[in-house]
Amino acid sequence: MASSAAPFAAPFAVRGTPATNPGRRPSRAGAHRRSRGSRAPRAAVAAPAVSWPDGTGRAELGGVLAEASVVNLGKRGEIATGLPFLDHMIDQLTSHCQLGVSVVVSKDGVPCVPCVDASGDDDETVAVAAGFALGRALAQMLAPGIDAVADGAVPSNAATAEFASPLDEAYSTCVISLTVPGQGALAFDLAPYGPGAGRERIGKYRTSLTEPFWRAVVEASGLSVSLTKRRGDNAHHIVEATFKSFARCLRKCMDQVEGIDVTEMNERLDGVTRAAGKARSTKETTIDVRLDLDGSAAASAVSTGIKTLDALLGSIANEGGVQLNVDATGDLWIDDHHTTEDVAITVGQVLNESLGDKAGCNRMGRADASVLDGEDSADADAAVVEVVMDLSNRPFLANGLEFRDEFIGDLSAEMIDHMFMSIAANGQMTVHVVEHSKGRSDADLAEASARAFGRCLRQCIAVDPRRAGQVASSKGTLSV
Repeated sequence: MASSAAPFAAPFAVRGTPATNPGRRPSRAGAHRRSRGSRAPRAAVAAPAVSWPDGTGRAELGGVLAEASVVNLGKRGEIATGLPFLDHMIDQLTSHCQLGVSVVVSKDGVPCVPCVDASGDDDETVAVAAGFALGRALAQMLAPGIDAVADGAVPSNAATAEFASPLDEAYSTCVISLTVPGQGALAFDLAPYGPGAGRERIGKYRTSLTEPFWRAVVEASGLSVSLTKRRGDNAHHIVEATFKSFARCLRKCMDQVEGIDVTEMNERLDGVTRAAGKARSTKETTIDVRLDLDGSAAASAVSTGIKTLDALLGSIANEGGVQLNVDATGDLWIDDHHTTEDVAITVGQVLNESLGDKAGCNRMGRADASVLDGEDSADADAAVVEVVMDLSNRPFLANGLEFRDEFIGDLSAEMIDHMFMSIAANGQMTVHVVEHSKGRSDADLAEASARAFGRCLRQCIAVDPRRAGQVASSKGTLSV
């Protein structure tokens, strides 16, 4: 059931450090180590409009004490709430928001130990205390940005961000605003946690603890937050996708306030060529594909014998900012299936090879496209498609496109789903394609899907220099 966006009314008497503005301190953005050598930036980056100080927070509920800290672009601290699944979720802020986070809960003066379950009758008290402590730490860190928006130094539209993160069949959307003063407001809609009535527990963690945790974070931080499950049949995936969405959305909001565009930064890794090619020949098709992630999209050329397929792949390359060269011939006297499938398989394979270990990549993205009569348009009659993507090494496609006719130009409509599936599976990607509006024609709907896919890919493959060549994963790798 969806909850209202009213401030959280805590059922406990909370004692802790208030969320105050500690003043502005120098950013830690330059403190990271470049583990893969020097880099030459592709585009100049404006000086940050604000910097983010370290934040600390504390909350005491009866015999439960939670203490938290956050450091912008810092290393992971100790996370031990006594609820190991919650610890794993909080850790997503380090992997995906690039914050050094520490949250430690003590019960009657005894600190919890990482990776040791201490769940019991006080689980909700623990979750709420941890949420309050983390929220207060975030409030201190974010205070300069909120002040900058309030003072007019940063445009108010820069202080609101939206992001969606997938985890296999699940994905959740988060919207965050730094502009709401005072008590935070939360719109929360994740239940049910799985099919039917949903799961009550993930391991020993009660899924019902998720909402009070987030309400405490939001009230203590003063943020305005919306967390919404869009798809999902697995409780673990639903909750983790939500924490990842919040982490990514918060970083996006912070970047907007700072005036940073990671996609435009896209620093090249020194000594690393992100390009690959593959030629294959069977009785059905002969294909040669070359892909350069750091090449010029203007140099792309696609020739498959299927004009509609050529146009869709060209749009993906153009919006993705990559150079894609495809030369293919196939048994079109039979139909378009073998050519479309084999070309998409090969494109996915060279994409995966080009990405290598994905070190430094932004990894996740969300984009949409609105197309009318083949052009970008905000008209109400336009076809609107959203794509959510993760270079996860976990192949999955959820495609919600539904075409009205059998053919789009010279391409079978059903082959568009097969194209995306083949690219995602061979590119080792998790992809959700979401149809929001059919538009006037199937051609516009197909074009919107290609443009959204390309725009999303561009976000994912961008190299974030602040990651210092590290993989954006709490596991430390995407290769295992």
